[in-house]
Amino acid sequence: MTLRKSLALIAVLTCASPAFAKGKPVQQDGADVAQKKGSNDTITWWCLDMQDLLRVKVPVVVAVGNLVPPDPPPISTSCTPSAFPVAVPKASQFVAGGLAIWFTNKTYPPAVRAALASSGFNFVDNSPHTDLMRKIAEIRVEVRTFPDNVPVATFSFDPQKIFRVVQYGDAFGAFQAIEVPIVDPTLGIDISVAELERLPMLAFPGLAGPVAPGSYRGFVFWVMSDLHNDGLGLDPGNFLVPGDNLLAAPRFVVTP
Repeated sequence: MTLRKSLALIAVLTCASPAFAKGKPVQQDGADVAQKKGSNDTITWWCLDMQDLLRVKVPVVVAVGNLVPPDPPPISTSCTPSAFPVAVPKASQFVAGGLAIWFTNKTYPPAVRAALASSGFNFVDNSPHTDLMRKIAEIRVEVRTFPDNVPVATFSFDPQKIFRVVQYGDAFGAFQAIEVPIVDPTLGIDISVAELERLPMLAFPGLAGPVAPGSYRGFVFWVMSDLHNDGLGLDPGNFLVPGDNLLAAPRFVVTP
């Protein structure tokens, strides 16, 4: 299981003009992160500044697994992560599911392409990144009360207007020392850790809200018009299916 799949599972169960990011967002130990923390940025336990990653200025809501490290943590850091659940000031907009992300291979390896073609897969391009962008129809955020799960608001976004393209390493570079290559000889896949760091990764940070003070969960759905494959394998976790795909459902609070 790649890091994307393991972190996406945590996110679901616990939970402007886009361009490639220039350099690394704040993802390091020490005073720089501590200073950013004072500006109400969301800092993950591995010291990633979510506002920097997504290039937004509103609170970014993420799941508990992104703020509270496993015990013992797989890597050592010295920054103080944001408290869970993320607090959104009254009358503020916010990004729900900040780590609702998807990264892809740069192309479909021949064996993957052949297997997909034999199943009737609709290719719109040999780039999995382009395939996703042409098949994603809507980003929908459903805000529901916690713990009663009562719907209070729904926000819909055009993915083409809010997407962010970064690289895998921009979000997860802190894990490089423990990450493993993606290798499947039967499919002709052999992606080194260095290559993994450079794979394109998509996020869709729509600005939801505001909602009234209270305790909530933000259910983030990616709505697909057709089946998508990330070019990294043929397991269920390598696909987004037509219709609703739940990418995250993190808790948050709106303060009085």
